[in-house]
Amino acid sequence: MLSTKKLNFTLKNKKKFYFILIFIFFFITYFNVPKLLNFSPESIKENLKNDSNIKISSISKIEYKIFPTPRLSILNSNFTIGEDIVDTNNSKLEIILNITKILNFKKIKYKKLLISDGSLRINLDNINQLLVNIKKNNKKLIFKKSNLIFLKKNNFSFEINDALMRIDKLGGKKELNINGNFLNNEIFIRFVSTLKNQNNLSVKIPELDIETKVSFKKNNLDNFDGSINIEVFNNFLKFNFIKENNIKLINAFVRSKLVNAALEGEIDLNPNFFLNLKFKITNLNMEKLLPFIQKTYFSNNPNSLSFIKKINGIFTFKSKFKGKITNKNGEVLFENFEIGKSKSYLLNAKIIEFGKKGKVTFNLITAVNYKKDLFKKIQIIGFIIPSTSKVIFEKVLIEGKELSTIKVKEYENIFEDKLVQDSLANIFNEIKIDKYFKNLF
Repeated sequence: MLSTKKLNFTLKNKKKFYFILIFIFFFITYFNVPKLLNFSPESIKENLKNDSNIKISSISKIEYKIFPTPRLSILNSNFTIGEDIVDTNNSKLEIILNITKILNFKKIKYKKLLISDGSLRINLDNINQLLVNIKKNNKKLIFKKSNLIFLKKNNFSFEINDALMRIDKLGGKKELNINGNFLNNEIFIRFVSTLKNQNNLSVKIPELDIETKVSFKKNNLDNFDGSINIEVFNNFLKFNFIKENNIKLINAFVRSKLVNAALEGEIDLNPNFFLNLKFKITNLNMEKLLPFIQKTYFSNNPNSLSFIKKINGIFTFKSKFKGKITNKNGEVLFENFEIGKSKSYLLNAKIIEFGKKGKVTFNLITAVNYKKDLFKKIQIIGFIIPSTSKVIFEKVLIEGKELSTIKVKEYENIFEDKLVQDSLANIFNEIKIDKYFKNLF
């Protein structure tokens, strides 16, 4: 016969066993019942609209999945977020259900949305509405392996590929994070918005050594004010701004080992992105700046070329030298540059091509004091091949008279041997260039 202790032990084990069986049966039944029932497409549409401001155009098939967590899966879905803010095509939409309420089919309760694959077209003209939508949305949104296509006036602006985008609610703030690929470089974007309309944005592109931090507050309608810190290739730019019809820069400065300058100006966003900036240079290290420009924009570096071609604007300089640079669709003009301590050199130039085969045409005019109170006007027309530090003279005029081809070549060789000496930075050595022109007579 069994002893009393053994009998009690056996009964306890049986109770535990039955309890485990009942729990497993309940678990399997609870999470599999939804598979046996039909979810209403209309209820899904209504809940997505009310909870996340998502308007889905059509639902052809709905699948219920248990693992890794209970969810509804909708393949090849097309939908919009807000009023034409974000348009999504051919994406897989997964509605992650609230475990405690998965049997409520009249009103679907979900914790977050997971959207993968496909492409998202984001309208930058409605970016303010996107910020408002992020603030109002109470659900977590996650986009995986998506292509983010940004549009301006329905035209392509830029694209982030293979992106992971998350929209989270953390206490009294909303957070948007984007990790992806921009111009074949990793990009990290983080946007945080608080209930008090204080917003913080950070953008990092490590491979291009670019980091931007923006802090701004919305005043009324579409008006903002705030501050921006930008770091690009160890160059620092900081300024305050006011955004109304355009963006006005205030108390701005740039600081680096290459240049120190104060600046002010405006940035137009409509109809196209355009910069109009005025610089007051206090320090300029041409010996380091010019080799940097050669390496960055006149070599086989497609990433840098894509970046410079997207910058359109007018840049005016004063103080150490005067002049204007106009950049339009990758064509760069240097207009009426007065250089030298006494502004004795007038330079006009044009970058007609970037990259390894890049070329810069130039027209340089100066007056040489060859005798006491006697000056001769000299004009040199030619081009520079930055990748090889080669300077070619095409024409040399003295007092308006063009010199012979042999004489032009002679002056070019002297310029190459005595001044350039395998470094274009020597062209901006005022002592050396003054000596070169005086020795011509």
